[in-house]
Amino acid sequence: MRNYLMASAAVLGLMAASHAQAASFAQSDPSKNSSAFPTSQNNPDPGKIIVRMGGLVAVDIGGMGNSSDKSAVSSAKLQPYGIGGYFRLYFGVDGKLTNGMIYGASSEMRTNFAGGAAGGYSLASGSAGVGNGSANSTASLWYTRRAYTYIGADSWGVFRIGQTDGPLSLFTGSGITSGEAYDTGQWDGDICDFIGSNCLSWVFPDVGNEYDPAKVTYMSPKINGFTFGVDFAPSSAALSGVDGNDAISGGSARQSTSSVGSDVQRPRNEFEVAARWQGNVGPVAVDSFLGYWGSGIVDPTSAAVLPGGVTKVNGLSIIDGGLSLTLNQWSIFGGINGGKTNGQAGTPQVVLSSGRKKDQLAYIVGGQWSQGPYTAGASFYSVDNQGSNSGTGNREQRAFDVGGQYTVVTGLDFFLEYIYGMQHQNGVNLVDGGAGLATANNKETTNAVLATILVRW
Repeated sequence: MRNYLMASAAVLGLMAASHAQAASFAQSDPSKNSSAFPTSQNNPDPGKIIVRMGGLVAVDIGGMGNSSDKSAVSSAKLQPYGIGGYFRLYFGVDGKLTNGMIYGASSEMRTNFAGGAAGGYSLASGSAGVGNGSANSTASLWYTRRAYTYIGADSWGVFRIGQTDGPLSLFTGSGITSGEAYDTGQWDGDICDFIGSNCLSWVFPDVGNEYDPAKVTYMSPKINGFTFGVDFAPSSAALSGVDGNDAISGGSARQSTSSVGSDVQRPRNEFEVAARWQGNVGPVAVDSFLGYWGSGIVDPTSAAVLPGGVTKVNGLSIIDGGLSLTLNQWSIFGGINGGKTNGQAGTPQVVLSSGRKKDQLAYIVGGQWSQGPYTAGASFYSVDNQGSNSGTGNREQRAFDVGGQYTVVTGLDFFLEYIYGMQHQNGVNLVDGGAGLATANNKETTNAVLATILVRW
């Protein structure tokens, strides 16, 4: 069986590198969104199935500097360089019935990032921090990032059912509108594996908060250049997240109201509606989309359950869109995201008793050049939102990114990028957190250079 599967993988091709840290992996791997649109990745003969296997290993070498790398209240420091990476495996099948209907399944397995322990697992005995090399390796456990079935036909579209992307993730991740296509992916890329919690928020919906909740997604056939999509997720639970807890215990995937503080601010009944148009206006190729992401919330049973200083939690209410224009080897692009959300994509917004409020508004603009195996680009990224509840002002984030990719052959890519970021919020110590005065270090900056080698099979 193993020999058959290996032979199938070699002959029939690899599975998609579904939104790895770098959305740009799709540039040399056009099957990134396998079975997302009206046709499957492969086209088996009626009555046949195709088994897919694939994987990738990415290794990063970086030099970086962040304001929080040196404590303002102690002698603690971080070194300004490091090596990181990740390993992923992809499995799936594509089949076709004799009536032409397609069906199949796709899955994605990942290792935890170096220095990030799996839930309930300590990297070093008695410590939640990084241990020695052996301890750190054994903490790099496998977990499921996507696992879904699909069924469809060219005439009526495709349903994805399971732990999978919704239309906004699919429309964002498959294009260049968010500036992720020329290096490892902006602030959704590999840089943040080194910077960690001090990274800027990534607000666009091609992240786990969007595609991990178990859902039903429908994608229409392309009609006159238009593709329409809609999805529904009952809760934020993934496939393995359903439990039988009773209402009073809390923590259930089916919780609608709760007396447990950890449940509130969790979205439920999430849905997306989006449309994409791809076509040409004269010599210019256009890729555009616009959509809405909304949700309910797990409501508190009383005001006492809410965090201090919070009077209410708003469900998600987000407008998201993108546009790219390409002429020959040159492209310009932009993306916009705004509404009742706060920070990382899919994070609910609270109403503060202080009266301070700010609906999120974020955008990215840039340009890209591609010629043969080379891709290069640059972009500017801006986010304004409410930020930390403890702040006395709203948070602003600004960033600049420039990078490039060289594809030696299909399956071997090199990336080089530089990224700068700044975030500021009055009343929040962004360098030392609770260890320092809230009036100090309200601004934080990041500078980083990263070189990456990616091998896919």
